[in-house]
Amino acid sequence: MVENQQSKPAPSFLLAMTATIRPAAEAGVLRADPALRLEDYERSLRFWLAYPHRAAGHIMLLENSGAELDSLRRIAETENPLDKPVEILSIPGNRIPAGLNYGYTEMELLDEGLTRSKLRSATTHLVKTTGRLIFPGLGRAMDSLGEPPELMVDCRKLGFPRRGFDASVQVFACSHNFYDKHLRDSRRFLNTTDVRLLEHLIYRQVIGCKGQPGVHLRFPCNIDPEGYSGFKGRRYGTPWQRVDGAVRGVLRIVAPWYWY
Repeated sequence: MVENQQSKPAPSFLLAMTATIRPAAEAGVLRADPALRLEDYERSLRFWLAYPHRAAGHIMLLENSGAELDSLRRIAETENPLDKPVEILSIPGNRIPAGLNYGYTEMELLDEGLTRSKLRSATTHLVKTTGRLIFPGLGRAMDSLGEPPELMVDCRKLGFPRRGFDASVQVFACSHNFYDKHLRDSRRFLNTTDVRLLEHLIYRQVIGCKGQPGVHLRFPCNIDPEGYSGFKGRRYGTPWQRVDGAVRGVLRIVAPWYWY
């Protein structure tokens, strides 16, 4: 007699775009013009609405500066060729505690947005993206894994003069269960010394899961951003960044154990 086994829900993804149209003065970003930033978010939303991969099957845009979101809602309603479910939520809380940086409000935005989201219950996994940027290689990376990840994040060895490791936070993916267990409320561990940046925090929260089933601490292929850096104000894809990306891409194949 065959035992009845409870079937797992089919994997489905909620792509969460984090957004701050009017950055706080202490955020220290050069691309701070709200009009330019809104254009970035509009461009990215159009990209993800037309992105055919299941990694962007459901979309949630979270904004935390109280800015007007009508243009984004209009794009979701009228420029949605694949008829994707979309949520655009205004989440108050763009206040950075003294001594900390944007990482605190970024995680606060995710925590609160996922709590309020109606789409979360219809999905099994989260894909977090910096909302102004697009990542055309996301689908390829997901397909390279074979199975939906418990966690897919890119951990890196820091170059001179910095030491140690951190994790890229522009884009990562995880199951909702993983997020709740390891990342929710983690902003309380940020401090002004050894866990000052969000990249440090995420690395600290996930490194203990190394080797566990479904946990990938290196991307299987490059997921390079397109758009403008918020802090430097420059477009990604400079000649140096392309060379650096090519080196990383080769190392992922020939030396996947080497974190660079």
